[in-house]
Amino acid sequence: MIYIVTGATGHLGNTLIKKLTQEGHKVRALVLSGENTAMLDPLPNVEIFFGNVLEYDTLVPLFQNIKENDEICLIHTAGIISISERKPKLMQKVNIEGTKNIIRLAKACNVDHFIYTSSVHAIPEPEEDSTISEIMHFDPDLVVGAYAKTKAIATKYVIDAMNEGLSTTIIHPSGIIGPYDFGQAYMTRLFEGCFNGKLNARVNGEYDFVDVRDVAEAIYVASLKKAQGPFIINGHKIKLEELFNKMREIAGFKRKPVVFAKWFVKIFLPLIEKIAAKRKTSPLFTRYSLYTLSAHCSFSHERAELMLGYKPRNIEDTIRDTALWLIDQKRVVNKKSIRYILKRFKPL
Repeated sequence: MIYIVTGATGHLGNTLIKKLTQEGHKVRALVLSGENTAMLDPLPNVEIFFGNVLEYDTLVPLFQNIKENDEICLIHTAGIISISERKPKLMQKVNIEGTKNIIRLAKACNVDHFIYTSSVHAIPEPEEDSTISEIMHFDPDLVVGAYAKTKAIATKYVIDAMNEGLSTTIIHPSGIIGPYDFGQAYMTRLFEGCFNGKLNARVNGEYDFVDVRDVAEAIYVASLKKAQGPFIINGHKIKLEELFNKMREIAGFKRKPVVFAKWFVKIFLPLIEKIAAKRKTSPLFTRYSLYTLSAHCSFSHERAELMLGYKPRNIEDTIRDTALWLIDQKRVVNKKSIRYILKRFKPL
């Protein structure tokens, strides 16, 4: 089987390609022009194609010179994730129009199976704190936040294509964490700051986080089984207090972070956003991120367990491996932390 993966340099994209090549498959990786492909270069059987999901003609070469009897699995991971309440035009275009282009391509090229990476944020929250399971109807008016709305709209288009006969898997990951994030994702920056001893404040709240490698594994199994329909791929619901404690324990830090009330942080959000804009980074706290930490996050992966044999790894393993990978990438520079972590654990 030949795999075509969009968003190839992203956190999930490059981790998935690593998994696919380890299993001996050929991969055609779609990369946005100008992006760094260093993480893909050492991997065997990876052919890089430069293109843009917003420009249909640049996607066509992905399907050229493929043997007639080769099965094709198209995996769409490209997208823009944002914890902002704003509605940046690029995020709307990439997440919605880009997905429509990929669906059009899948139909035109008669792919054997299509896998779309959605998000649990596309699924409406229940009125009560009950377990959230897969659904087949998506409505942007029923979810909160610009990002969630774009994923709900895009997922609706994917559902329509599936109902029209396109063999399709829809993956709904919870908050993705773990090693191999070569970008500046929100949670990776939080881990990085904590292991460097610079993140000395937090708020209360909880969320469900899943290891990126578990998501990649679920996608791979779904591709082999050509599993149809939606699957929630979540990990473990954890309070921020417990998450910070586990990170501090692994890094050998004893000082406890200051805990700010959410209402207090909200007062300073304009200043926080202004400072982040000046530094050309994304703020760690936004109204939407604070909302998410208070939202329902009891997800069920029962369907994935039954049909894909899915089982998430321990979150302690994820935290450890993220720390070791960040050290390897020289993104953890705190010497005390590095010595403590490497003394306890072997490098990846």
